[in-house]
Formats: sequence, structure tokens, C-alpha cells
Amino acid sequence: MRVAGAVKKAGAALGAALGAALGAALGAALGGASAGVTLQAVGPALLQAVAALLLAVAEGPALLQAVAGLLLAVAVGPALLQAAAALLLAVAVGPALLQAVAALLLAAALRSSMDFWNSEFVFNTIATSSLVYWNGSMLFSVSVRIIKEEEGEDDVEDGVLAPKKRLVTIKTVEKWVAENDKELDTSLWLKYEKDGRDTVGLLKCAVCVEFEARLVGMRNFRSTFIEGTPNLRTTSFKDHAKSDMHARAMMLFKKKQAGPSNASSCPPIIQLIQNLDAETEARVKRKFDIAFFICKENLSFLKMGSLCELQTRHGVDLGEGYKNNKACTEFAHYIAEDQLSILKKVLADAKFISIQADGSTDSGNSENELFLVVSFEANSNDRKVHVRSRFLAVQEIKRANAEGLFQCFKNAMSHVGISDWETKVIGFGCDGTNANIAAGGLRGHLEESMPWIVVFWCLSHRLELALKDALKNTYFSTVDDMLLKLYFLYEKSPKKCREIEDIVAELKACLEPSEMPRSRGIKPLRACGTRFIAHKLAALERVVNRLGAYLNHLAILSEDPSMKSTDRQKMKGYLQQWHNAKVLYGCALFHDLLKPAAILCVALQNDEVSIIGAIEAFLKTKKAMEKVKDMAFEDLPTVKKVIGAIQQSDDGGVSYQGAQLTNFDGCITSLKKTKDQCVQAIEACLKDRLKVQCPDLLTHALTILAPMGWERKDDASFGYSAIDAISIRFRTPLEHAKVDCSVLQQEWDDMVDYAKRYLNLVQEDYSVLWWKLFNAVDAKKWSNILALVELLFCLPMSNGKVERMFSVLKNIKTEKRTRLSEDNLDDLMRISVDAPEMSAWDASGAVKLWWSAKTRRTVKDTRKTPESAAAEVEIIDDNEEEDALVLDGWEDWIEQ
Repeated sequence: MRVAGAVKKAGAALGAALGAALGAALGAALGGASAGVTLQAVGPALLQAVAALLLAVAEGPALLQAVAGLLLAVAVGPALLQAAAALLLAVAVGPALLQAVAALLLAAALRSSMDFWNSEFVFNTIATSSLVYWNGSMLFSVSVRIIKEEEGEDDVEDGVLAPKKRLVTIKTVEKWVAENDKELDTSLWLKYEKDGRDTVGLLKCAVCVEFEARLVGMRNFRSTFIEGTPNLRTTSFKDHAKSDMHARAMMLFKKKQAGPSNASSCPPIIQLIQNLDAETEARVKRKFDIAFFICKENLSFLKMGSLCELQTRHGVDLGEGYKNNKACTEFAHYIAEDQLSILKKVLADAKFISIQADGSTDSGNSENELFLVVSFEANSNDRKVHVRSRFLAVQEIKRANAEGLFQCFKNAMSHVGISDWETKVIGFGCDGTNANIAAGGLRGHLEESMPWIVVFWCLSHRLELALKDALKNTYFSTVDDMLLKLYFLYEKSPKKCREIEDIVAELKACLEPSEMPRSRGIKPLRACGTRFIAHKLAALERVVNRLGAYLNHLAILSEDPSMKSTDRQKMKGYLQQWHNAKVLYGCALFHDLLKPAAILCVALQNDEVSIIGAIEAFLKTKKAMEKVKDMAFEDLPTVKKVIGAIQQSDDGGVSYQGAQLTNFDGCITSLKKTKDQCVQAIEACLKDRLKVQCPDLLTHALTILAPMGWERKDDASFGYSAIDAISIRFRTPLEHAKVDCSVLQQEWDDMVDYAKRYLNLVQEDYSVLWWKLFNAVDAKKWSNILALVELLFCLPMSNGKVERMFSVLKNIKTEKRTRLSEDNLDDLMRISVDAPEMSAWDASGAVKLWWSAKTRRTVKDTRKTPESAAAEVEIIDDNEEEDALVLDGWEDWIEQ
């Protein structure tokens, strides 16, 4: 069957060649144009010359001689068969033509390779020529059908071979690269060219392209993967990977990567020993997994030995060595380096970045400055744009002044290798200390080197300060004092906690179903902390839901003979103050007053805070505050809930959850006035504290970034003033990003028209709309205005994530780890903040970094200076015979 298939293919190819020959001869007789084209497509230069000579003298009966010459030019079989085929064609006249074809089919069937006829260029040239003359087209059509039946991949249209177009997506090719990387190293060489937005047109070999000049002379050289092959199948690149040409290219590539010094100074046996085999790599990965677990869980490096021993006891093969705290420290460094390489790639691709910073003192009494970098991501898989904040560095502050902070800033930039940071950084987020935002502080130093930079005082910090200012010197101070005393009453007393749980269980008839006693829902909560609004709301809600139980317990404690008399008197004092109904209603009132501000607070505490997201949350907060302002005191949600739970007895007494209350009638009148005063104070303080340094910039940014406003604007020059103002301020970073500011207005008009025509600007979320614009078919036409949008999204609005990082730092650098070095602290912070969870982490990248560093030295000795290493290399080069003697019998040594 295989011989029959070969004969079929040979017949098809040679039939096409025959048609081409006849057509070429006729073209030569008419002017030589067709012959010239065909001759350039086939055969070596010598045979082409012979064919051209025969065609030149071909007249009348000599036509068959020309055919013989052309077939000699394209034949690649044995010389004897070539001569026989040419002779048969030369004498063939009339019906004898079929005899010649049969002879050629027989000759071609005996060939060991049919690769020549598979050449797409030659085949198409022959096909074109075969349609010029006589029955060549018919013979070619029959031959093509034979090929089609054999291959089952191509179509024939009007006698011409029409290859099918196979669509392969970019994701598919990337999947091929990932799946075959371990076996074929496809990540190093398999590249593609796009045929559309998401499809691949050609596959290429990067290493073969790089070393083409040194591969051309090889026996089996082919330019298929150099010029690019349209054969988009796994078999095509797998066959290429197994070819001698590709093997030669990979050898040259690896030799280039190793460098001349390593290649000359490292004998072959040492290179063999240095290779990391699969079994050893698996053992090392297991140790890296253990080290990653230790870092992620904030454990001591000293746990490495015991965890390795535990794994070995459970039958896990970890090999020998690298099981102590020093190994864990080393592994942690390379795990962090792997994460740092990801960050470096993100920063290299980003056009603009912003920096967020904050300072705090750790458990070792060292003052540290934490830095995060903000970048924009437009091509995420969830079909939304994102503003990502990633850990940049932690720096110990030598001097807590403007110069010291600026030096820390520059050290953080150089730590991750951002060389062009002075043209990429467009914003800096910090707290409101004078060392940061004063004209003579860090802000002044930044503006001196980067005049366009926006130094932004954290909105979340200013929001809390505004609320503290508004509620100062109001009844809230009394409520806040009560929350603090109640918390410390139960904080360190398990006995009181058990007693209050029993009381709550007895009062279940007075509680709503959602307020049934739970071990974690009874103890008073702490009302003070870094997150002012969240802590206050949680503590107020707990008191409103459990005040009856707390009052009943205080009554019991005030009569408990086991307590000291002074403590009993304190309990009686608390009981007398908190029995006042004004305390209960005050807790409910301030819970309702703080709830609108919590909307903005939660938004600013998010890891991803963009300028438009912050403004949307601010508008929601403003709307909710106006709603509270217009409500009557009795209609406030929490107050209304408390009023519904009040019970009045026949004698006129008032109780709440089983506890008697006093001053019920007089408290509501005074709290109504308190409500109006507090609402006005909160509004005034928010307006004062939330003022931005650059209000015009904020307005311009919202004009461009808020798509919901585009629908309501019909002005032809809408957005022009905003674009001009922003492009003038950020001229330097825009030019560094190769943005053409002269076309911004034109691209803006085109993008807005597209959005109005095809997108829902009102109902869809802004992050989804911008993702669609960044990934639209016409996005390349708007590249300059989209770069401006990316810049605006990078402006910092809140330092919420930076403040949370100090909790991570304190969990890492505890009182038992105060001697942790700055480098180790930086590594552990990077792993804790940016590394994925244990289930999603892959140790391959870190292991490769570690192993590549290990193989820089071939023996375990002290590090050598560059001068001594160079001298050593020269000695090795001059004593190659001695090296050969040293390596004698190395096979026996390996076996031992």
C-alpha cells in the first residue's frame, strides 16, 4: 500500500512536470517568457543551463528534446533513471507519449524521497505552467485528485490545487508551547506571526532564524521554519524539533547562552555533572515547597529541618542536604527573586506607574518605609480593566526627614531595577505628615526632579480625620467612652465572658432570630483601631444588639460579694450611666450617621482603587448622607429598630431586652438636635478635608474616564480642554511613552463615536466599558488617547493596601525575629503579599534561578575575584593535555 501511494504521488508530480515542460517549450517558442519563469523554479543551475540550451534550439520535432532537457533539470532521482526517462521522452511521438509517462512513473517510484515534490513553491509553479499548454492541465487535475485522496487535506478548484485554510488561535499555540516545553524547549524557539487579531498565520523557529547563516550549508537545510510555515499542526513543529538543522541551531544557541568563558573553563564531565536531572529537580522542588510554606505562614526558618524530617518520615523522598535554616533562607531568596522577575516584566511593559508609600515602626524598633507600585492592566481574562498595586520594596529609614525619605524612594526604585523611573512615575500617594506633603518635604524633592508628578494625600486617611473632627465635642464622645470601657471590662476575663453567654442564652426570647447567642457574637468589640469607621460601626452594632445582656450582667456584678468593693462601686457607676436610654439611642444614632461614610471607606480600602471608582463611591456617600439628613430621627434604620424593641410596662416603666431604662422621654428630644448638628458638621468636614491639591486635574480626568457622561454631551469640542490640559502637564512622560499629542483630539472623537454607537454607556460598569475599548478591533487607531487614559488610571487615590501591609510586616518581624535583616524582610514581604496561595504556586521558576546560580561555580570553594578567575581560565586553555589526563577513567569514577 505504501509503494502504491508513492507511485500515485510520483505520477501526480511528474504529470504536472510534464505539463509544465510542454507549456515552457511553447512559451519559449513564442517569446521565452513562460520558459524563463519555469526554469528559475526548478533544477540546479547546470541542468537549467542544459534545459535552456535545448529549448533555444527547439523547433518543430525538436520539441520533445526540449521536454527531455527540462525533465533532466527537475529530476532528482538516480542519474541512470534520469537518462532513461529523458531518452523515452525524446523519441516519444504521438501515442508514445504515454509510454514516456509510464517510464517516468516507474523511475520516480524507485526514489527514496518524495520531498522535492512537496515543495509548495515548485509545485505551484508547475501547476501554473501546466495550465498554459495542451493536456497538461487535465493531467495535472487528475494528479491532484490522486494526491487529495491520499492526503485528505486539500481541495481542487477548477483544476488548481487550493489548500484549506486552517484557523488556529494564539491561545492554542501558546498551549502547544507550554505542553511541549519540557520535552522540546518550545518556549525558547517556537514563535508565531499573527494572521488576525486572535489567529496565527505562520509558525517560526527563533533559533533557526538567528543562526540561519550557519545552517544554510547543511545537507538537509530547509527554510520552512525560517521564513514561516503555514502548516499549523503540532506534527510540523515536532518534526522540525527532531531535524538535524534544528539540533544544530539549538546547540549554537545554548553555546551562546553559556558564554565563551564558561564553555572554555568547564570540561565536558563537569558540564555533565551540572545538569539537573528530573529526579533531582523533583527533590529540590519538594524542598522549595516546604520553604514556601514556611514563608507564607510566617514561620521561623528554623522550622525547615523539622518539617523536612516530618516529610521524610511520611515517605517523601527529599534527598540529602539543604534541610536547615540556611537552606530555607536561600530558597526564600530565590522564591522572592522569581516573584520579582514577574514584577520587573510588568514594570517594563507599563507606560506609566505611581508609587504608594507609608512608614511605621516594627517590633525591632526600626522605622521602615513601605513602597507599593501601581500599574494599569487592560488585558485581563475577566474582561475588566484593573489598577494593580504590587509590593515594591521595604526600606529602613536612616533619617526621618525629607532627604532621608527621598533617599529611601530612590533606593526602592533601584532595588527592582527601574532605570527610567524619572519618566514613568506620574503620581505618589502618601499620608499627610509634613515630611511627605509639605513644600520642603518629600513632595518638594519629587517635584524638583519630576515637575509633573501628582503627590496625593490618601483619601481614606482624610476621611477618618474628617469624621473625627465632625464628631469631636458631641455626645459621640460619651458613647465612644462607653464602648471603650465595655470592651476592657470583658477583654481579659474568661469568667465574665462565660457569664454573659449564659445571660444571652436566657434572653433569647428578647432577641431576633438573627441575634441568637454565638460564642463570637457576644463579647464587646474594640472600637479603636487603624480602620476608624469599620471598628466603630462593628462595636456600635454589637452594643445595640446586646445592651440588655450587658446591663443585666452589670447588675449581677455590682452585687457580687466575691469582687472588691471598689470594683463593685465601679460596676454600679457603669450601670447608673448606661441605664440611661440616651446611651442606647445614641449608639443607634451614630451607627446610622457613620453608615454613609462606610460606603466610601470600603471603596478606598479596596486593593484596586482607581480615580473614577473613588469618585463614584464619594458620590454614593454624598447621596446617602443627604438621605440621612432628610430623614426624621425616628425613621433612621437603626433607631427605628431600637424603638420597635422597646417594651413598656403597665406602671409606665420602659425596658430593652429585659433591662430597665431611664430618661426615655427626654433623650429623644436632645438627640434630635444632636443629629442635625452632627450631619452639618460631617458635611462641612468632608468638604474641607477631601479637597484635592489639583481640583482641575481631577475634573479633567473624570471628563475623560467617565463614559456615562459622554452620552449627555453633544458639544463637538467636548473633552478637548481636558485633553490639552493633561497633555501639557504630563508632556515628558507622554513623550517618553512615544505618544503623539498632536492626534489626541482626533483619536478622542473617533473613540467616543465608536463607544456611543456600539456600547451601553449608562448601564455597563466603567471597568467593562474600558476593557471593550482597549480590546476593540479599532483600538490601534486610538493608541495615543488610550495611553493618556492609562496614565489617568494610574493616579493614586488611597493608601489602604499600604497600611494593611504593616500588619503583614508585624506578623513577619515579631519580637522573636527582631534581628531579621532588611534583605530577608524584603523577600518575606514579597512572598507574603504577591506570591499566590500554596495550591496555585509552582516552584519551577525559583528552582531554575537557584540552579543557574549554583552552576556558576563548578567546585565548592571560596569565591574568586574576576582577575584570578580569568587567570585560571588561561591556565586551563594552555594545558588541555593535562585536562585530558585528569579526566582519564572518569567513566569508572561515575560507576563507582
